[in-house]
Amino acid sequence: MTETARGMAGRGTLERGLAIMEHVGAHGDVSTNAVARALGLSRSATYRTVNTLKELGYLEADPATGRIRLGVRLVDLGVKALSSADLFRVAPPVMVDLAQRTRETVYLAIPDDDSMLYVAREQGPSSVAPSAGLGGRRPLHATSLGKAWLAALPRHEAAERVRALPLARRTPNTIVDAGELLAELDRVRARGWAVDNIENEPDVGCVAAAVRDRSGAAIAAMSIAGPAGRVLMRVDELGPLVAETAAALSRRLGHVPAAG
Repeated sequence: MTETARGMAGRGTLERGLAIMEHVGAHGDVSTNAVARALGLSRSATYRTVNTLKELGYLEADPATGRIRLGVRLVDLGVKALSSADLFRVAPPVMVDLAQRTRETVYLAIPDDDSMLYVAREQGPSSVAPSAGLGGRRPLHATSLGKAWLAALPRHEAAERVRALPLARRTPNTIVDAGELLAELDRVRARGWAVDNIENEPDVGCVAAAVRDRSGAAIAAMSIAGPAGRVLMRVDELGPLVAETAAALSRRLGHVPAAG
């Protein structure tokens, strides 16, 4: 008997129903007998529960084979759940956790013309006074936030935007050549996160990753920022961490990464 089946022993109707729907959702079209075997339930209890779920629209059966699959009622509930998963509602707890884990400042920004607009901020235990205030803007080409967002666009769109940007120098490290910036975006795509190597303001380093919505569109970016000497020494740790956190936030917004 599987761990799932052992866990189902003695459970009530609600737990059985939820377990059946989760099993069907994970395995696609299956027979009711196969569900009963997998979950360690009696055939009679499984058929009763499946019939109730079909009557309520949570499951449906193929007319030819009788095999069951998720029903339209669950699709409707899923759409409603995703509609309520607003970026500004679901981002704060994710950002608080990241700020506590990294001990630095975590930002959320959205694209606004040639800039990234700061819309949320959480400070970690070791963070210094943040230089970027909410509502402030920083240029796309000189920030990890901007580069992460640009790299998440389709390549042709990113190239068009880069060629139209005023690539003003903000520090000695700012990338001001379009070809060099496009090459940097390729590196961001390859590793999954961007770096601000003191490119926007002196002594500040950042790493960032894009946030996507359920359509797959890049709608924002999240960064970890702090003193350059501290953050840039930790890029191998902080880069994957911000990418993982941005991906988790994207999933909460309904984004399902493409297979492979």
